[in-house]
Amino acid sequence: MLSPPSMDEALKLLPSAERVWLDLTFDEASAKLEALAKVGPPPHLISKALDGRGPSYTYSDGWCLLKLPVATEARVALQRGLSLIFNDRVLLSIHPRDVHSSEEEMDTATRQVRYNMAYAVYQVADRLLDDFDDLIGRLDAELSKLEDEIVESQGREEALRKVLARKRRLLLINKGLWQLKDTIHTLRRAEPHFMDKELDEKFNRLSEEVERQIDLIEMYRVMVSDIINIYATTLSNRLNVTVKELTVAMLYLTVIATVIGFPNTVATIFGVPTLAEAIEAHWILILLVGSAILPIFWLKSFLASYRRET
Repeated sequence: MLSPPSMDEALKLLPSAERVWLDLTFDEASAKLEALAKVGPPPHLISKALDGRGPSYTYSDGWCLLKLPVATEARVALQRGLSLIFNDRVLLSIHPRDVHSSEEEMDTATRQVRYNMAYAVYQVADRLLDDFDDLIGRLDAELSKLEDEIVESQGREEALRKVLARKRRLLLINKGLWQLKDTIHTLRRAEPHFMDKELDEKFNRLSEEVERQIDLIEMYRVMVSDIINIYATTLSNRLNVTVKELTVAMLYLTVIATVIGFPNTVATIFGVPTLAEAIEAHWILILLVGSAILPIFWLKSFLASYRRET
């Protein structure tokens, strides 16, 4: 397989080449619209490939357009993903700049690609699915770590924000996998003339693998829901402990107020001198200082215990 150094060189070799595979970024394809039209695809298919809309399948004048979602470590691209324009002789792959090119698939092209470029489309779709699988594997490790972090966080919001971010990512992956499955199913159902039995079986296995990954995503979504429930339980337990401690503090202060005020109440009922008149001044001072210091020491120990728990 030849690898021309430029687009112009590739176009010169096009008439004599048995099979052609051009791999471009969206920016490069947008700048080479006239040159791409010479490759053979209908202009409206090229325009549709560059319109930035979601995954879909289109067939026109013996050419197929397959728009697929892509997954990278940084994002899941549901719009403006990977566009493949192809027939049995030519494949034009157009991808975002941050998605790796198809050079590896070109170097490892199977023997079937020599007579049908649609097999190269299968290779690219299989690589996209591997990217989703790698992303799911990383999320698995992150969720396991977050589960322990939630238990130790004592209800801190930062841990919850991390969980919710992973939940949103799972939703995007799930949506991307469903779109990939639907697009492959539409391609198989359309039965273009270059879709032979062997290729159809390969796409069928690919579709089954997508279903397996969708089942994994559902399992991880349940796992995220359980982690959020753990956070809510931890927060509730923390609140219950705080309410319990405050209740004890109020009870203690109520007892102090009752002990101090009870003698005066009894004295008033029976017409005897009040506490201030019945005892000497220095005892009154001692009682006042004691009733002030003891609650301070108790509140200090309560706050220290509260800080250790949080």
